[in-house]
Amino acid sequence: MKKFWPFLLLLLPVLLALTLPRFLAGNKVEPILTVQCPDPLSGCQVPFRKGTAEVRFMSAPHPLRPFKLMVTAPDAQQIAADFAMKDMNMGVNRYVLQRTADGSWHGNIVLPVCVSGTSRWVMTLELDGAKRQMDFVATKQ
Repeated sequence: MKKFWPFLLLLLPVLLALTLPRFLAGNKVEPILTVQCPDPLSGCQVPFRKGTAEVRFMSAPHPLRPFKLMVTAPDAQQIAADFAMKDMNMGVNRYVLQRTADGSWHGNIVLPVCVSGTSRWVMTLELDGAKRQMDFVATKQ
């Protein structure tokens, strides 16, 4: 036990150096905002910074069939979308969208098929770290 104390004394400053800045800065994690979007094919307005971003599915989402996701947020630096099935783990379904010349962001999305036949999904859109959730239903083929 006596050999253990010097190690702890050396480890303590390292732990303080790693955790103190995070503690002093406070927990500034923005909560995930849920957005109601009755028709993602028509597009939806999503709060982003002091304005809004537009989110639109370019075709109806079907399991195992690619569909395009378009986000219009010209001043964004990075946009990603995570897709999760409600009440069921379907693994990681994360897509990093690509900016096009017109300033919009695009991604080709492929949802996995669920053997239970459930089709309720949640998309978590991450706009420069700000997270927005949107429920939708993937239609069966």
